[in-house]
Amino acid sequence: MLAKLTSLAAICCILLSPVYARAQLQLQGQTVENLYLAAEHVSRGLQYAKMNLWDEAEQAYWDAVALDYDNSMARKGLGDVYREKLQYDQAIENYQIVLNNQPNNVDVQYLISLSYYDNHDYAQARVAAEKALQMNPNLAKAENLVRLSEAKQQQQQQELLKLRQMEATVIEKFRQEQEVKESAFIGKLIPGWRMIQTAETKQMWTGYAILGATAGLMLGGYMLRGKGKTAYNEASLALNREVYTDRVDLGQSRYKVGGYMFNAALGIFALNLVDSFLLGGKIFGGKTRIKPSLPERDRISRY
Repeated sequence: MLAKLTSLAAICCILLSPVYARAQLQLQGQTVENLYLAAEHVSRGLQYAKMNLWDEAEQAYWDAVALDYDNSMARKGLGDVYREKLQYDQAIENYQIVLNNQPNNVDVQYLISLSYYDNHDYAQARVAAEKALQMNPNLAKAENLVRLSEAKQQQQQQELLKLRQMEATVIEKFRQEQEVKESAFIGKLIPGWRMIQTAETKQMWTGYAILGATAGLMLGGYMLRGKGKTAYNEASLALNREVYTDRVDLGQSRYKVGGYMFNAALGIFALNLVDSFLLGGKIFGGKTRIKPSLPERDRISRY
């Protein structure tokens, strides 16, 4: 029985082996076809690059990568295209894929360091250039790039230091001007004035609200008291008791509400005086905060 099963298995293997071999050949044929098409796309990308048609070259290289992801020529071509477009992060990414497949490719390593340099990342440029120099100690351009990166890094640090010093000077000057505005006598009298002088939008509009509310209460109280006085005058001229009582009640209510409003405005003024002279501006004092940004630096010409 065992012998029969063994014979049957052998027969099945003989019958299935051509099918398996044919499938492998088809798979290999498809892979070879993809590689061939990818090579054609790379060749077309190189032609576009020679004519400085960078968008067309980029598309051709991506068509090659779609068929062969790790195609070194396509990836290097993409790196070159992105360097021409000043898109250094994408250039480094594609160069790095090439370097992963070809760890000893000193030219690509140098291009990575050069991309970092052109992107003003001088610390990374120096590290990448030193790696290229380790691969080829006689590579003069890598040695030169190491020195240039160190010099540019020092220059960049000095520029940043100067910018920080200028920034600190501007902030200090602004704060001094702000203190003069906040310490002005008018701010000690008018509620909300010191808040209006601040650079913070929220505090500024709060100051306007306080000032507007105070002015509105004072003006409204003054007008209502005037209306109440007018009602009292009308009551004195009334010809019957009903009109007299109505005018007196109206005048009394207007005069009373107007008085409340006027007193509220005077209370805010008094509170502002107490805050200015006794509390040091804890209630109505504006706190200045500004967030200056560093000025943009011009891009340095490519090496």
